Amino acid sequence: MKHIFQTTLKQILADRPVLLLLFGLLIGGVAYIMYVAFNLNASDLQLATRYTSFGETHFYREKWWYLLSFVGFGMLFIIAHITMLAKLHAIGLRQLAVAFAWLSLIVLVLMFVYTYAVLGIAYLN
Repeated sequence: MKHIFQTTLKQILADRPVLLLLFGLLIGGVAYIMYVAFNLNASDLQLATRYTSFGETHFYREKWWYLLSFVGFGMLFIIAHITMLAKLHAIGLRQLAVAFAWLSLIVLVLMFVYTYAVLGIAYLN
């Protein structure tokens, strides 16, 4: 197991474009986690977390710690996508690993947009 990890790490360090994409994904994921963590406000008020046009009350409310799940999702995203990128590169699918990294960066941008919208709705007063 240790040998597999070391050879994978050496392969990724030797391939500069994949390494830069990996660092971009890591930095973007950490920036997402910090964005969510710094924009959360602890309060006793319940926050609007879900909207539907079918109910009597269109905004459904939860406690503020519900939004901590976005931080957990960011951590899970970083771990899963970097591991998958490394695994694809290790088994010799470099082009697929590069495409996966670019698509992961696009998903990361969509995560920022979605989280911005959710936090905008959640902190309506």
